[in-house]
Amino acid sequence: MAASSRRWSPGRRKRQAWLTAGLFLFPAIALYLVFAFIPTLEVFEYSLNRWDGISPDREWVGLGNYDRLFGDRIFWEAFFNTVEWTAIIVVINVGLGVVLAAILARKIKGRIFFQTCMFIPVIQAPITTAIIWRWMYQPNGAINEGLNAIGLGFLATPWLGDLTTALPALAIAHSWSTLGLSIVIFLAGLQAVDDELYDAAKIDGATPVQAFWYITLPALRPVTAVVFVLTATAAFKAFDLIWGTTQGGPIRATEILATYMYKRGVLENNYGYGSAVAVALLVIVTLAMAVYLYMQARRDD
Repeated sequence: MAASSRRWSPGRRKRQAWLTAGLFLFPAIALYLVFAFIPTLEVFEYSLNRWDGISPDREWVGLGNYDRLFGDRIFWEAFFNTVEWTAIIVVINVGLGVVLAAILARKIKGRIFFQTCMFIPVIQAPITTAIIWRWMYQPNGAINEGLNAIGLGFLATPWLGDLTTALPALAIAHSWSTLGLSIVIFLAGLQAVDDELYDAAKIDGATPVQAFWYITLPALRPVTAVVFVLTATAAFKAFDLIWGTTQGGPIRATEILATYMYKRGVLENNYGYGSAVAVALLVIVTLAMAVYLYMQARRDD
């Protein structure tokens, strides 16, 4: 009896629970270490060397690559392009996403069809998205032809060849390919909003716009933070769409940090400097997300 009591003591049960949890978590942790954490540490190591990616010998330069980075005019140009690119995508995904989600949450005819159509671009290969939008943005593509057809031909322009329109045009294309995920997340958040709040607001004479502003938006604040973080990190890391359309052109108008990192590291065989750009991108994203989440936490308190 005493032995049985010791066997099932609270301490022993707790250790067994931790052991069971550890066994289930071990495969995921091992995969993360092998394919994410260790490669990230290696990138840090590469950034402290001058290396062509082929030779077994590396030349230690310490912080030399970072010193060169801060004086690199093209790096800063790519950085500001990345900020503009991310801002446009976040505004579209968060702003338009929550509005469309609120509309689709209503019991309107064909809403399942519209939800499906909006989510299809999310599961589409990024290079396919690049091909579609590159064709649409051509001087004689679908967008310019459509503008001519409705009498707005004066708005037609070589979208990807114009220095002022190339980056916003590609940001819209990227948002089109990711907006569906934002809508799905917002729709999931709307399921937790009590319908009685809308009923009470309707009885008090609130308009649909007022109900959206004073009930829906405050209730979706935690969900909005999730959408913001996912959208911003995806925008900072974006590569396929730009590389499949402009490759950073024209004249670096669409050059962002991801494409600049690829050009320096892979195309020019300067893996040390390319790794320094990658580390800078990682630090920028981490700091931006940390500041945003800190501000959200303080606002919620």
